[in-house]
Amino acid sequence: MKLIIAVVVLALSIDVNAAVSKWIPFDSEGGHISIPVTVNGVETRALLDSGAAGNGITERFLSEHKIDYKHGRQVILSGVAGERKVALINGLQLGMFGAEFDIDQMMPVNLRNADVLIGLGFFNNFILQIDYPNSRLRIITHDAIKLRKLANVRMKKAAGSPQPIVKVDMNGEANLWLTLDTGNNTGILIPRRSATRFDWLEKYGTTDARLAGVTKSTNIERFNLPELTIGPIVLENVAVLVPDEGERTNVGKEVRAKIGTRLKKTSSDGILGYDVLKHFVVTIDYKHSFLHLGVPAE
Repeated sequence: MKLIIAVVVLALSIDVNAAVSKWIPFDSEGGHISIPVTVNGVETRALLDSGAAGNGITERFLSEHKIDYKHGRQVILSGVAGERKVALINGLQLGMFGAEFDIDQMMPVNLRNADVLIGLGFFNNFILQIDYPNSRLRIITHDAIKLRKLANVRMKKAAGSPQPIVKVDMNGEANLWLTLDTGNNTGILIPRRSATRFDWLEKYGTTDARLAGVTKSTNIERFNLPELTIGPIVLENVAVLVPDEGERTNVGKEVRAKIGTRLKKTSSDGILGYDVLKHFVVTIDYKHSFLHLGVPAE
């Protein structure tokens, strides 16, 4: 992928009297944001996932460390690749950003490089700033940055969901609203119907791949789109994934705004993930739906 129109270096004015955390280093191996946390005092790692409405934990970790917890009600857990019925996990204590939080209603999830999943609910209370090129992040109070004036990408919440969606132009042929998903390690993921509508699979050729989700894996095809525009930024040769023909996924559908609600259509047309975001300093106000993409200083 090639960035052909650079944006202004990020120079957001921050009120020094407002609360701003220290920069925290993160590991982006595998295309996910992973930070150190503790669960009931046991050290592990957590993935930050703006595509997840709730929080999660692996049952493997709970079993290995003999951590006491209580089972909550049963719900339907929905992910990109499908859904399954699970019992929520209650009665845990999570340590992160130098503080301890009592946490309930955690979903049992399948993760490879971490044991905890932190979703949108945690980040609604402040602005999250992710410096992907320098592998660091911090949290900032809403009174510290006037992000409304600085936002340079159109963002809103998906219909009936807390998930953020952003507007992109795909090759000058389609304007789509994609879920901004820090937990997705791909580039762009769209429904197969969108790719076939513009004959992209035939024009650009595809290769086969597998996509792993929190519920299961699915077969996909991959092609490179010549151009993608997001806000003032133009990217060339962007990886785009589509489900194989006949594969049932939740791409282009709502991943339940509330645990246990009915699956329904949403205004999201797909997912925008790590392979695009990795070039930028991403400043996100989830609560008010403002987004700034910038490039770090040299």
